[in-house]
Amino acid sequence: MKLRAFFIVTSCLWLWCGLAVASTAELRIPKPRSDLDTSYGYYTELLHKALTKAAKGRPVPALLPTMDMEQDRAVQELMRGRTIDIYWMGTDKNRNAALRAIPIPLERGLMGYRQFVVHRKRVAEFEQVHSLAELQKFTACQGTHWPDTGILRAADLKVKTSTGYENLFKQIAAGRCDYFPRGFHEIRIEMNKRAGEFPELVAYEPLILHYPFAVYFFVRQDNHALAAWVQEGLEQMIDDGELLAHIQQHPHTRRAFPLARLAERRIINIPNDSLPDSADQFDTRYWFQPADFIPSAKAQ
Repeated sequence: MKLRAFFIVTSCLWLWCGLAVASTAELRIPKPRSDLDTSYGYYTELLHKALTKAAKGRPVPALLPTMDMEQDRAVQELMRGRTIDIYWMGTDKNRNAALRAIPIPLERGLMGYRQFVVHRKRVAEFEQVHSLAELQKFTACQGTHWPDTGILRAADLKVKTSTGYENLFKQIAAGRCDYFPRGFHEIRIEMNKRAGEFPELVAYEPLILHYPFAVYFFVRQDNHALAAWVQEGLEQMIDDGELLAHIQQHPHTRRAFPLARLAERRIINIPNDSLPDSADQFDTRYWFQPADFIPSAKAQ
């Protein structure tokens, strides 16, 4: 299997890189995107678990938040080795070329199953959406530098962008766009945390927009030792079920389960041509499958 073989090869890099990471007391990471960013704890705790799992007697580096930054800035900072040493981002071919990806989907592809934040008054309109052609009549809110933006536009979906994460909720509340696609595991907790500020917004859950998408850990291209350490820890967590347990139990993701909780659900599939060639979306060791989400409805 491609990814498993890749893991074996990269693990061998320890022979050449030595214990470069062993002397690192701290790993620099960005600060949370906002005070309401529940994903931050999910990824930082997962990173700490992976480092601990494969430490082999080495001191586990402390995670040091440095500064807040958007994803495009994070890529530049990682490439130059400034301010951050590792970050979690949606993968695409450009990021995989610029950085060293640790090619394990950190949420088993949950991020690619998108449900919509919509204005309460627009719910009836989305009840009528059953196909890509019908969805193309609406405009999505997205982050300017998010890989998802290009994926949606490639499917001829209209997109309005903003550089600020919190601004996107303001955009949908103000009617400047029609829906804000959020990860299957994100939407409930995001709406719960913003219910007071945006009572007019709701999570519309019967419809899923799906494209294969993975969040990876990324490091600088030449940071072989750290990449191998984290990848080994994640593989061990998959083997013993700890990664799945982290997904099912963490406050950021646990509301996604059971995946097929609705009796009726519609799913619209679109391609992701920017997905790296090494990512095998059909490998059930690493990815959830569309059938896991649909008890009775059929995908479009």
